Amino acid sequence: MKHLLDEELVKKCLSGEEAAFEVLVKRYEKQIFSLAYRLCGDYDEAGDLAQEAFLHIYRVLNKFSDDRKFFPWMYRVAHNVCVNTLTKRPKETVPIEDFASFDFGEEGRMDSPEETFLQAETGSIIREAISELPENYRLPVMYRFLEDLSYQEIADKLEVPVSTIETRLFRGRQMLQKKLKILLERGQKN
Repeated sequence: MKHLLDEELVKKCLSGEEAAFEVLVKRYEKQIFSLAYRLCGDYDEAGDLAQEAFLHIYRVLNKFSDDRKFFPWMYRVAHNVCVNTLTKRPKETVPIEDFASFDFGEEGRMDSPEETFLQAETGSIIREAISELPENYRLPVMYRFLEDLSYQEIADKLEVPVSTIETRLFRGRQMLQKKLKILLERGQKN
């Protein structure tokens, strides 16, 4: 099936052969990933966007007109999916994942004085932002991102249902992102 033209693969896919779409994905995954990466600038996010684009392409494949070339059509659909996804995201946040994996200092590491200072400064900003959260949000956030506990472990520790922890972490993350943005902006002005 790899030797077939794109348009032939689309016809096979529309007739129920899912393997035909897999060939199209393999054929163009690098181009769509590259497009997504250029639009968002983040490797992991680009992978998610590319996957989202291919899912959408699969869902709207029946709108493809076989009197056109497949690649330009697919590329335009992928571009629109990526742009739409990125514009729907809130712009007033700092990705908490950037801070969740922050290294608060390891024994035996030999960092330069500048790296040590930046680590301490960033750690201070994170701790300050977390300390300003209301307690019912602060504790789940601390347990999740600083101690790396699972939702169930946090629920057991705080003696509340897992669904409550999910809600508190969601809201706590939102508050923390806003606080980190404010603290980082304040630090850049000094």
